[in-house]
Amino acid sequence: MDKNEAEALCKASGASGETAGALAELFPKSLEEYTKEDFLDSDKPYEYIYLYKDNKFMQQKLITKMSEQAKKVGVRNFPTLYKAFVAGQKDGSPNDVSNYTDFPAQPLALPCGKWECDFSGVRTLNEYGGVNWACPHPIMPVERLNNIDTGIEKVRIAFRREKGWRTIIVERKTISTTNKITELADYGIAVTSETARNLVNYFYDVEQASGDLIPTRECVTHLGWIDRGEGAEFVPYVEDIVFDGEADYKKRYAAISQKGKFDEWLDFIDRNIRRNPEIIARITFAASLASVLVKPLFCNCFWLHLWGESESAKTVLMMCAASVWGNPTISQYITTFNSTYVGNEKGAAFCGSMPYMLDELQIVDKKDMDALIYMLTEGAGRSRGNKNGGLDLVPHWKNCTISTGEKPINSGRSNGGAVNRVLECECKSKFFEQPRKVASFVQQNYGFFGKLFVANLQKEGVMKHAEQLLEKYTEELTSRKITQKQAQSAALILTADALAVELAFDEETQLTVDEIADFLKTKDEVSANPRAYEYVCEQVASNQMHFIAGDKPIDLWGALDNCGGVYIIKSVFTRICDEGGFNAVPLLSWLNDRGLIERNGKNMTVPKRIGGVLTRCVHLTMSEQEPEEYPEF
Repeated sequence: MDKNEAEALCKASGASGETAGALAELFPKSLEEYTKEDFLDSDKPYEYIYLYKDNKFMQQKLITKMSEQAKKVGVRNFPTLYKAFVAGQKDGSPNDVSNYTDFPAQPLALPCGKWECDFSGVRTLNEYGGVNWACPHPIMPVERLNNIDTGIEKVRIAFRREKGWRTIIVERKTISTTNKITELADYGIAVTSETARNLVNYFYDVEQASGDLIPTRECVTHLGWIDRGEGAEFVPYVEDIVFDGEADYKKRYAAISQKGKFDEWLDFIDRNIRRNPEIIARITFAASLASVLVKPLFCNCFWLHLWGESESAKTVLMMCAASVWGNPTISQYITTFNSTYVGNEKGAAFCGSMPYMLDELQIVDKKDMDALIYMLTEGAGRSRGNKNGGLDLVPHWKNCTISTGEKPINSGRSNGGAVNRVLECECKSKFFEQPRKVASFVQQNYGFFGKLFVANLQKEGVMKHAEQLLEKYTEELTSRKITQKQAQSAALILTADALAVELAFDEETQLTVDEIADFLKTKDEVSANPRAYEYVCEQVASNQMHFIAGDKPIDLWGALDNCGGVYIIKSVFTRICDEGGFNAVPLLSWLNDRGLIERNGKNMTVPKRIGGVLTRCVHLTMSEQEPEEYPEF
């Protein structure tokens, strides 16, 4: 080999000048010097051509010339022999662990079999000695992540570009198929449709060869209680579990952290919340803690809504309650109502056991509010099909929703179930003299008490004690004719407040049954039927011309009787109920039980001539109750 040629080869590969001298002495200066014995008994002709494996054009020319020389000396199958030589020069099968990745500052050193892995990227040799690139920069799997809820495994990929190593978490199917792996390009990984198959094969080979060298960790996509067979644990207060959810939730997951000084936060909350003259402040703080009791005490999800004028500092109060767990800044832990139905479903599922906090009710469509209340307090999302013909995993949660707004969350048309699931507190007074300073403080000091509260719940006997407190408060509240759901929600708040007092606060600041009972609803207040009856009576009173037949043609709805009652055509009665958002069937049953309608056998209606035509009507006794607080003029 010519010395200049040897130096050019060494320079291209980064070898030293001494290596160039050795190459020049090792190989003949002319191809005509190779003999039949060289082709059959040594590797020198093949090694010479293999030196040009990275220069396909030069290598192919040498193969042609070397084939001619081999034929001259009686060897006619040189291309076949060279192909076998190249196969032997490869680094072996994927199970050969003698070759390891050699990336700069790599997170792990993994066996890579036939793949050459160094600062220039990942590549291997093809059967002709050419280079097949998988990726032009360092890339490797560094961690397997098993989701404890779904059982689905993901992979953490590390890759190095100009600014050092970065990592991403992807689904296993993404790195297992050529049509999916190109999605990694969105993260800055240099993969194309041409190199996709090679990159898939590289990941497969490295994973198969590495075995347990790639660490496996468990992961979650939500906060709160988990059960791994070793007793209940609480995320994120578990060190060996990582989060692998969507990008937006990673920010909110990171918000559950600690900052500032715990003793200063404790003193601040004691002065501004625990001793606040407004009972709603203590209720909101305790509801935030009560959220983590919903699942272990097998209770229903519930909703606390704060409403009133914008000057009452409701949002700041919510921030104080959020500072129990983490960064209370809006868009960090607290979110807003400015979200779709699916967005709220995902948000609640992410919170898991921690309170789902929503600010500014007025930006949501009130017509959809009942459906949202039912969904969030049921603790489960919708069942949805996927493109493979199966069903996606139904999201679920067990927590409390805390919201704010300028108006009540329920209306006169709300179903009884929606009314029953929400504790509404009207904020008539200003909670803080300087709301801005309160908000500033809790954004600088947060996250300590929630971790302490959960750690206390995990101590032996504490959860049993909490269960006893819950039963005691529930019994006291139901004895006051409070509905079961309202009583249970309030009892959870009282239980959490009692545990907080035992843990860190003065007993004189503890909530009592009498204090919270004023915000709860009785069975009659929750039922939609009394409100529906009142609505129907109002419609009759405001549309009396439709019940009096006269000379002028008019749309008749029925007829008034002489005893303070009214006959309403059955279809008109149903229409009035529908327009008011009520169901006519349960209303008729409720009216019948109280003797407020006349029946004809099994029918809830009676025959009556309206405008000379016999038709079936609801004979309703109008309400004779006088409002107690109407002023007299």
